[in-house]
Amino acid sequence: MPRRWLAAWLSAIAVVAIAAALFEGDLRHRGYVPTVQDDEDLWSLQADRLRGAVDPIALLGASRIQFAVDPARVERATGRTTAMLAINGAYPVAALRWLARDTSFRGLAIVGVDSRGLDRRHWEMQQAWIDHYEHRWTFARKVHRLLLTPLQQYLVFMRSPFAVVSLVRRELAGLGMPFNDYLVMRPDRVGFLDYRRTDVAAIKRQRIVDLVEYYHDYPPAPPERWLHDLEQVSEWVRMIQARGGKVVFFREPSAGEHLALDEKNYPRALYWDAYARVSPAPMIEFRDEPGFASITLPDTSHIDGADVPRFTDALLAVLARRGIIAATNP
Repeated sequence: MPRRWLAAWLSAIAVVAIAAALFEGDLRHRGYVPTVQDDEDLWSLQADRLRGAVDPIALLGASRIQFAVDPARVERATGRTTAMLAINGAYPVAALRWLARDTSFRGLAIVGVDSRGLDRRHWEMQQAWIDHYEHRWTFARKVHRLLLTPLQQYLVFMRSPFAVVSLVRRELAGLGMPFNDYLVMRPDRVGFLDYRRTDVAAIKRQRIVDLVEYYHDYPPAPPERWLHDLEQVSEWVRMIQARGGKVVFFREPSAGEHLALDEKNYPRALYWDAYARVSPAPMIEFRDEPGFASITLPDTSHIDGADVPRFTDALLAVLARRGIIAATNP
């Protein structure tokens, strides 16, 4: 009897393994590639790295930081623990506030943001991820995420969109297979966009349509009120500085019609430059730095993954030249 059970178990394992291999092969044939799935638990692993670190660097922002700055490269160049806390699609003021209130943080916060992102209406965009870390991040979730991440690095079907239940629901809804994203995410949460795998022209058109609709529905706050609201942000900056930490605001590159729409709605002279005159933290505008001029933005807002090392080095060079970090070794 024991031998029969052993044979049954081995046969079942073999069937499952063969089915998984066939499924993985089919997904690869369809053009899907392995990538780590970003979520609140992966973010929490990075947040954990700040705890107890001496003079760490926290990378805050949205997609323009997450898909442009390599934290491992920053860490090698500076010798300082570097955590990627940027969140795609969400402006970072809540994360800056969280670091200000964390008395253990005495490092450097690099905040990738533009004038629109500093508007009060966007301050809470990342709060849900912070709440997850503070209230739902447990040892069990950490172990699960640590085990899942390396599997996702090598197997497409380990991501949730390819779970059987998800695929069945999509099929019943007539949605077909999941979107074949052109983003590859690393375990440390930096993303690499491969524009060879997508329709760049369509993405550019949709980005401008979305931006026009956004500015129509959510016009900017008057410059005076916008600037007055930022007095609270300045106070959070001072809280970090009082402990020996540093904050720098970085307006990441954009181009073409995207930049024109941003400038029309948030004119630099009335918004960014106005805050730069009173901000307790240095503010870096990409148009003031020649090192960013040669980096192309295929969709007018993000760089190609191949340019991530060069962009990271350009940012480090600017920070070093301005005395925000020590000289680096890219």
